[in-house]
Formats: sequence, C-alpha cells, structure tokens
Amino acid sequence: MKKFNFKDFLKEERKLDKVIRFSAQMRIKDESVSEHSFHVALYSMILADLEEKIFKNKINKEKILKTAILHDLEECLTGDIIYDFKHTNESLTREIKRMSQKFFENLMKNFPEKIAKEYVLFWRTSKDKNKIEGKIIEAADKLEGLIYALNEFLLGNKAFKPIIETYKKQSKGLKLKSLNLILKQI
Repeated sequence: MKKFNFKDFLKEERKLDKVIRFSAQMRIKDESVSEHSFHVALYSMILADLEEKIFKNKINKEKILKTAILHDLEECLTGDIIYDFKHTNESLTREIKRMSQKFFENLMKNFPEKIAKEYVLFWRTSKDKNKIEGKIIEAADKLEGLIYALNEFLLGNKAFKPIIETYKKQSKGLKLKSLNLILKQI
C-alpha cells in the first residue's frame, strides 16, 4: 500500500480558508472557499433530501455529500477563478476544467490509490450535469452564490444586483424541482 501523506494534504487544503471568492468584486463581507464549500454541502444535503422524500427521486446521498465537500478542493492550489473569465469562451472553459482536474489529482497523490480514485470520481461527478448528483451539486453551488449575493446586496452592496439576477436565471435554468421549491421562498 502506498504511504498515506495526510500532513501534506492538510497543509494544502487548509489554504481554502484564505482563498476569497468573488475576488474581482468589491465586497462588504468576504467569503472563503471553505465557507462556500460548507454551504454547498449543506444545501446539497437539503436538495437531495427534498428530491428523494418529496419528489421521489433515487439519490445517493453519501455520494452527494462527498462530492459537495470535494467540488472546489483544487482551489486551494488554483485560487477562485472568476466566473466571467472562466466562461469567456468554450475552449478556455475546457482548458480550465482540464487544469483543475490536474490540480485536484495532484492533491489526491497524498492518498492511497483506492481512495484517491474514488475522490477523483466524486470530483468529476460535481462537474457532470447529466447525473442527478451533478445537477444537485450545481444547484447547491448556484444557490450558495445567490444567497451570498443577496446578503451582500442587503448589506448595501449594490454591485451585487446583476450577480443576483445572473444566479436567479442560472438557477431557474437547472430545472431541478427541489431548487425551484427553495427559489420560490427567496
């Protein structure tokens, strides 16, 4: 068995506490990627429970939670890449996804192979919008961004108004019943 190097992994993953989201935007209250990831995991759990218990979809909740926790882990190495830049054009978006996966896989080299492979699969699920788990993670990610933007706006940051509208539009476009149920209350 390959040696497990938890110390090096911890040294890297703790950097998520210092990686600030929306870094190109004037903010009243900063949000780190680790804060974001917690909220995405929480919202993923709630969305998964709603999908399963209210809308009768079969959901792998363990996969959802692991995927949510891992979904932005590579940002401890890359930083938070600004949405508008990341989506400038399709070839750039593909290249950023490819490089993000390389960074994620590099983090996983600290784990035994079986665990690393599983974590890479979970991370890929977070990017796969064709599976219900990927849709839920994406929905939770958008919901978290929307709630952060709403809080910024309520604190007086008018620059977040167009961000709120973008997140609302993107969220509605996901066509996930559990998310739509929540959006009606926001």
